[in-house]
Amino acid sequence: MVSVIIPTYNAAVYLPMLFEQLKSQTLPHELIIIDSGSTDNTREIIVNEEGITLIKIDKTEFNHGATRNLGLSIARSEIAIFLTQDALPVSPNTLENLISMLTSSTDIAMAYGRQLPYPDTKIFGRFARLTNYPPTSIVKTKDLIPQMGIKTCSCSNSFAAYYKKDLQLIGGFPTNTILGEDVSAAARFILQGKGVAYCAEAEVLHSHDYSILEEFKRYFDIGVFHNEQRNVLREFSNAESEGLKYVIQEWQYLKDNGHTGLIPSQIFRTIAKYAGYRLGNWEEHLPIALKRKISMHRSFWK
Repeated sequence: MVSVIIPTYNAAVYLPMLFEQLKSQTLPHELIIIDSGSTDNTREIIVNEEGITLIKIDKTEFNHGATRNLGLSIARSEIAIFLTQDALPVSPNTLENLISMLTSSTDIAMAYGRQLPYPDTKIFGRFARLTNYPPTSIVKTKDLIPQMGIKTCSCSNSFAAYYKKDLQLIGGFPTNTILGEDVSAAARFILQGKGVAYCAEAEVLHSHDYSILEEFKRYFDIGVFHNEQRNVLREFSNAESEGLKYVIQEWQYLKDNGHTGLIPSQIFRTIAKYAGYRLGNWEEHLPIALKRKISMHRSFWK
């Protein structure tokens, strides 16, 4: 058995399908849900299901790292799988495939799965998923840092599995981070000689269509995270060089798929991302009132 931990907030639209997919999984699991003050009928849907442990916290108490650490402390299994409320397992063996990858070597501390775009995802959101989650599995180690740079520790708690003991040995997830708790953990694993596995055979549907303003806010938060975690991430190459590679690949994808008319939008989108990221790097010099306005995670700024 493994423990599946899902943070929720106003998840009513996702939960019925997610529960159905989890019930069909071939891997036995306990289900722990931490709800941070949902205002829809999320909690009612959860309590009507059997065998779910529901932990209720206030919305102001939520933090990407601390909330997942709370779930980990409750988990009965030595292996924990983290999902987000909008990540939908594709097949009955999705969880089993991920755990098979995690347990394939004693050197692997975490494994994360492939995220596929939902069928109605637009072109930019689709490219992001297909590029960041390719069809080939890989185990990323310290030896790959010169080749992969910051992508060596790239991963996602939207669908990831960890050994509880390995997380505890690195002190768990950072407890006060705006996002990127998964990347921080992966970087520390890698620097300590452990492997981070990407399992392409374990698939979930999970994607977003961000507006240009939302991209600006998201990359502001990413810049904040990179500044916060600079001591952990300094061993990995500059994130901006990887961003340039992404822009070139995105441009080629638009061209190859007959969407050259979207290139002006891509240019504005890229400018917004870069501006947001650079501003996030300098967040220590900004007033909190401004940071609340330009962040996707307003409640983080107290």
